[in-house]
Amino acid sequence: MEISRLESVDVRTIWKKEERDFTPWLADNIDLLSEKLNIELSFMEKEKPTGTFETDILAEDSESNLVIIENQFGKSDHDHLGKTLTYLANIEAKTAIWICEDPRPEHIKVIDWLNELPDLSFYLVKIEAYKISNSPPSATFCTSYRA
Repeated sequence: MEISRLESVDVRTIWKKEERDFTPWLADNIDLLSEKLNIELSFMEKEKPTGTFETDILAEDSESNLVIIENQFGKSDHDHLGKTLTYLANIEAKTAIWICEDPRPEHIKVIDWLNELPDLSFYLVKIEAYKISNSPPSATFCTSYRA
């Protein structure tokens, strides 16, 4: 019996640009994120104007509360943490989801700390991709950091 090996795939080989390729894919496949986080998410808008900035994805949960989603390739950084907080406050969302390839321990700690605030939920989600032999790659939200 032949058994194939699961191979890790760099997400940038699937989506060249986060804003042009990954964000539209996520908008079309938001149910995968919903399943991972056990939150019902409904897509509302991509690149939602937020003052002079743009929120990657605006969604809503099952209770019609606004949810912002910030996408990032690479290691989590202060820039995207700041963007996540800026969008959350300006849109007056109840939930923030920050997706990246490599969450740093310092940012995981910040998300845990932010989850101590009442009436808000913060998630830091790791995106990974895999394939088996010559199969097309498959993306997965493999880890969610939430207190």
